[in-house]
Amino acid sequence: MAGRSGSQVMTMTVTSTPSADLAFTNLAYCSSSDLRQFSVPGSDLFLANLSRFREFEYQPSSIRDGNLALNAIQRRHARVSTGDMVSVSRFVPPENFELAMLTLELEFVKKGTKSEQVDAALLSTQLKRKYTNQKR
Repeated sequence: MAGRSGSQVMTMTVTSTPSADLAFTNLAYCSSSDLRQFSVPGSDLFLANLSRFREFEYQPSSIRDGNLALNAIQRRHARVSTGDMVSVSRFVPPENFELAMLTLELEFVKKGTKSEQVDAALLSTQLKRKYTNQKR
């Protein structure tokens, strides 16, 4: 079952996230006035389809109107660069739109020099808590 896009399509300019700490959130950022365009009726979610069928949760920030701030990984997966113009529309998930399966590939954002061990059970719990409302 496919989700519905909002009727209004906006053209936005891709920019980088406004600060380094926001780059680790997996959220897209836009101005508070643009944010209203992506409100999902009956919820406190803001979701959108990027022109290449990526969905992002939006958060208001100090971004200028008409700009869409994405981190480097989001830009790579969406195949866009800063300065690119993209079409964005509201995404309204269908009823009972729940995660059925998740395949994950993890990489460290910064390469370290030491070997790290990951507690899979703890990581699973943290991922579920963090990404409960992420749709794709």
